[in-house]
Amino acid sequence: MSSIVKSPRAIRAAEVAFLAVLVVVGAGLRVYRIETSLWYDEIVTLLDSVRPPLLRIVTHFPSNNDHPLYSVIAHVSVSAFGTSPLALRLPAALFGVAAIPLLYFVGRAVTGRLEAGAAALILTFSYHHIWFSQNARGYTALLFFVMLSTLALMRWFETGRRSSLIVYAVSTALGAYAHLTMVLVCLSHALVGAFDWVWHGRESRVSAQRVDFAAAFVGAGLLTIAFHLPMLLDVSAFYSPGATPRDAVATPLWSVLAALRGLQVGFGSVWVILIGAVLFGAGVWSYFKQRPTAVLLMLLAVPFTLLVVLVLQRPVRPRFVLFSIGFGLLVTLRGAATIGAGLVPRAQSWLTRGQAATAMVVLLTAGALAVSIQSLPFGYEFPKQDFEQAVSFIEQSKGARDVAAVVGETAAVPVLRYLGRPWTRIEHESQLDELRADGAHVWVLYTFSSYIETGQPELWAALHEQCSAVREFVGTVEGGTISVRRCP
Repeated sequence: MSSIVKSPRAIRAAEVAFLAVLVVVGAGLRVYRIETSLWYDEIVTLLDSVRPPLLRIVTHFPSNNDHPLYSVIAHVSVSAFGTSPLALRLPAALFGVAAIPLLYFVGRAVTGRLEAGAAALILTFSYHHIWFSQNARGYTALLFFVMLSTLALMRWFETGRRSSLIVYAVSTALGAYAHLTMVLVCLSHALVGAFDWVWHGRESRVSAQRVDFAAAFVGAGLLTIAFHLPMLLDVSAFYSPGATPRDAVATPLWSVLAALRGLQVGFGSVWVILIGAVLFGAGVWSYFKQRPTAVLLMLLAVPFTLLVVLVLQRPVRPRFVLFSIGFGLLVTLRGAATIGAGLVPRAQSWLTRGQAATAMVVLLTAGALAVSIQSLPFGYEFPKQDFEQAVSFIEQSKGARDVAAVVGETAAVPVLRYLGRPWTRIEHESQLDELRADGAHVWVLYTFSSYIETGQPELWAALHEQCSAVREFVGTVEGGTISVRRCP
């Protein structure tokens, strides 16, 4: 029988202590400054998916902004601890912390303690992982369940135990309840199983236990349907062809550029990203030569997800593949080890290839930690979006006869529904002219300007031609700077 993972070994006391330290440090980094202002998506989650009664939460799918498993857990958290950013974001933080030791165990399944520990250490201090662990959405839950299901499937390939397939089915269904991207991950795993059958023939675990393998995916599908059954009509209606307008902003090119901008925040510069890409490529090649099924289980879901999203003409957003961050770290660290070993001639006596590989892993880990730690102050200094401060600024600055207004859904929901301000919503340039007719100043707040520029070009032009920029409130969300303009 072909082996795709390493045989499990007993966990040493030193490993337990190491993971305990990472969990404590990781929890501290993810709780620190977690009380900062909510951003648009979190506000919509709170209003539409967390505050309603629990029965409505599990029977209603308001939009793809709703991540049902997260909504249920956040509802319990908010009910227990009160409505606050901490209570709303607590489930994301807990899943984020839990992912740290889980990544180590995934790493131990496919590589040695050094690379597994280095990946978990980098994840602990990762700017992007900390950011999403303080984001009241289901992405860290999806990441956790993708890693857990992948580890379970890897163990089944190694041992053939049905208990691993049960864990796979349950974790896959829970992951899909957190975010439907998990369905695509599951389909990619099925494709990897077919690959392993073809690649290894009769030696494949899938060939020997194909009924068990198929049953796991059927079970995952049935559980997923069961979780979504109370809201199945809403879900099917939302994802039916033509049910929602195509997003003109979140195009493939926009996603690539947004991903590069986001990576530069966490990794420093384009050169660092390029070096990481080279190391990643070397790691893929190394893993594929040794454990092709394992590396496909970890990585195939990313291109498969992006391909399906493009074919279905759905918005493409970098956060859809956050679930692969841990796998990416493991593969990149393997690339560093591979290149390090390759730099040493076989006849070299003073430095072995193993020592060179270790040195490269240590250097990469140290460099990644330095860059990540340097990036953290940005995430802590600024909130994701600061609607409270922006609204307070306008209210303190405007005159008694002045008018406060918002433009766009992404400003209207936070200001009008969440903060409860009786401001005017401007939807056409003619409204702006009407508000300015009596000579009063009009103070306009908006955010995610690319959506206004694309969807309301005439209003966008009027805002820039007739109104002067007053202040911007920087946020860490891509494109989420809140702008304030005054129209004389």
